[in-house]
Amino acid sequence: MLFRLFLFFCGLGVMSTGIAMVTNAGLGTGTISSVAFVLNELTGQSMGFYVFLTNVFFFVIQVLVEPKGLLGKAIRQLPICFVFGILIDAGMWLTGHIVPQAYWQQILMAFAGTFCTGAGIACLVFARLAILPPEGLVIAVLHRFGGSFGTIKMMIDIFLLVVTVITSLLTLGTIVGVREGTFITAICSGPIAKVVLKLWARLFPAHSVID
Repeated sequence: MLFRLFLFFCGLGVMSTGIAMVTNAGLGTGTISSVAFVLNELTGQSMGFYVFLTNVFFFVIQVLVEPKGLLGKAIRQLPICFVFGILIDAGMWLTGHIVPQAYWQQILMAFAGTFCTGAGIACLVFARLAILPPEGLVIAVLHRFGGSFGTIKMMIDIFLLVVTVITSLLTLGTIVGVREGTFITAICSGPIAKVVLKLWARLFPAHSVID
């Protein structure tokens, strides 16, 4: 249990730092924070606040897919959404001091942030203590319909990307927050999470990823 607690908090911290790294690379932002980035540009409210609202949206969808255990899901996920929003803002402040000058440095920072995001997601899922609603939705779909964790996660990321582009165009008249870094995260974070999950499964074969 102590290891699972350690893995969970490490995963949450690593994922929030990864998202902040992708954003501060200056090549767009991560998919989970992409809509929040646009809303932040519109209102000036912190990105962490809108990341919290994004997670609440996915919680509602998750419950529609798999309504069983609603109260337990709410207790295990919604407080974490609030903490995660705070960690996003903290990560933005911490990694904001890293200012890549060359384009290759921006790309490298975006890849590093994407790896942290995918690895953090895998740690949260494997710990099985509490997960964020987007990953909860992935597991709900796996429970009900089957499929691949990485593939479903990538579909959610692409959905967020499309919503971001449409919202940005309708409200700002241009596309903001969606650049190379966004596509890197959308395409790579799901497969990275899948690989890291397999690694954890090999290290701890008696531990089931999904209850």
